[in-house]
Parts: sequence; C-alpha cells; structure tokens
Amino acid sequence: MTIIYSGIDVSKDKLDVALTFDGNKILSTATFQNSILGFQKLSAWVEKHSKIATTAHFCIEATGIYHEEIAEFLCDKENFIVSVVNPFQPKSFAQSRLLRTKNDKVDANLLASYCAISKPKEMVKTSEELKTLRKLVRTLNYQIVERSKYKTKLHSVKDDYAAHVVNATIIFFTDSIANIEEKIKCHIRECSELKRKTDLLKSIISIGDRTAWQIMAEMKDIETDKINAKSQVAHSGLAPKEYQSGSSVNGKPRICRTGNKKLREAFYMPAMTAMRYNKPMKEFYERLVSKGKPKKVALIAVMRKLLVTAVGVLNNGVPFDENWLEKRKEIKNQEQNFHKNFALAS
Repeated sequence: MTIIYSGIDVSKDKLDVALTFDGNKILSTATFQNSILGFQKLSAWVEKHSKIATTAHFCIEATGIYHEEIAEFLCDKENFIVSVVNPFQPKSFAQSRLLRTKNDKVDANLLASYCAISKPKEMVKTSEELKTLRKLVRTLNYQIVERSKYKTKLHSVKDDYAAHVVNATIIFFTDSIANIEEKIKCHIRECSELKRKTDLLKSIISIGDRTAWQIMAEMKDIETDKINAKSQVAHSGLAPKEYQSGSSVNGKPRICRTGNKKLREAFYMPAMTAMRYNKPMKEFYERLVSKGKPKKVALIAVMRKLLVTAVGVLNNGVPFDENWLEKRKEIKNQEQNFHKNFALAS
C-alpha cells in the first residue's frame, strides 16, 4: 500500500498544505481558503497528486477551533487518514532537525515530514451528538467568562449610566447562560449514550453538571470502548514532568501543561470540593500533605486522581462508590481466609 503524506498548517483564513512520500523530499505545496469551498479544492488537489497512492494521511496541529472543520471534512472522505497532533510534537521534531525558519509554508512542510516519519495515530471520528455538545459547552464557557469580566468591571464603574449598561450586559449573559444550559440538558436527554456517561460522571462526589459536560466535551477519544487513563492524563497536561540530570541539575517536578487546558481547568474546582467531601480524595490529599508534599502539589494530584476516576467509571459503566476500596479489601481478605482454611482442611 502506497501512502502519500500531507501536512496542513491551519490559520484563521487559510490552509497551507504540503505533500511528501518519504518525509525527506516535498512533492508539492499549495494554499487554500479555510472554508468549505477551500476544503473541496484541497481534497481534489491531493487526489490529483496521489494517483499512484492508495491512501492519503493528513497531519494537522490542534489549533484552538480552527482545525476542527477541516479535520472532520477529511475524516468523511474515503481513503483519507487524519491525525490531529499536539503542537509540541512537531515543534520538537523541528528542533531535532535544527530548523531555524518558521513560517506557514515551512510549518506545512514540517508537518508532512513528521507525518511520514512518525506516522501519528489516526483520530477517532466524532459523532454528531458529541460535536453539538462540544459547541454548546464551549459557548457556555465563553459566556460565563465574559459575564465574570463584566461583574469585575462593575466594581470600578463610578458613573450611574455606565453601571446601568454593565448591569444590563450581565443580565443578558445570565439569561443567555440559562438558555444554553437548558439546551444542553435537552440535548443530553435526547442522546441515551451521552446521558448514560453524564450520569456516571455525576456519580463522582464533587462533579456536577457543568464539570460533567466539560469532561464529555473535551476528553480525548471518549467515544471509544476503552478509554486510556494514561493518555487522558497526558492529554489534560496533568502528567508530571521531571527535570533532573546528574548531580547538578535537580529541578522541581511540575505538570507538563502540554495538553488540553479546558479539560485541565475542569478539574480544579471539583478537586477543591473533593478535598472536603469526597472520602477517598480527602484521605489521599491528607496522606500526601502528611508526607511533606506542598498543598498545591497535593491539589494537582487530586485533580489527576479525579480524572483517572472519571475514566474508570466510564470504562466500567459502574457509578462511583466511595467505599469501593474497603469493599475490595474485604473481598480479598475473605478469599485469602477461604484458601487458608481450605489448605488446612486438606
């Protein structure tokens, strides 16, 4: 099977595209509009240049929301493979090649070479139900942030008319937020799988509606049969990163942050609540602090444990049980006693 590899550098208005077969020599480059018409021209252009290839593999950086439409468009095409990668990956690849120039064309060439050599994992196609939920949740979060800005601004406004305008804007955002929340609830009620997963997430003490919605919208590969917990921790940027070498370099471990910021932020307030009301999380936090861990480090560890717990309930399809660990230990002790008594009897 012959594969042609394509790198697409995405910006707000345009797409810079490069093609290669081996990752070393660039076959051709072109620029298209970041629009449906541009997507169609791009698809036809790639098919024209890949007559001897049976498959085209596209590599796109995750750049906010701009990459999503082109990635979904190409996913629907036959014999097209699409990979959406963390921008840190091609950046590290560029450093390994000692590239000193950065522009849109160079980035497209780099992505094509990275795709041919590294062969990144194919993205999982997103269902229409999840796409709708993601758009609604991101709109909701945007309006919540904007309302917070105006609430903060209200404290510094001295003029009565200006205060009236700011108040009216706050009321507008409040009404809009309520409407979007109702739309999200209706959408989830109509989609049985989304409702099942949302209920599972909400069974975890400290995770409410908004957090469950954001986890559903931002978690990677959430529609697969088995979600990889380690991959989700890395995707959220909560994976620990060490910086040590020999005896002279001994930096403090930190979280890597090279992941989905929205997913990482979704666990901050639930972690704060879990440290008080979620029994396993509270015990976990207190154990870390008693061992001398700084409180902030312990908080991040709780965030990471909450994410792993969320993956666990989704994979198992079983609601969260705060006494699960004690029950498991009790069952294990019963099994050990049974085997011990059986050995004595025999």
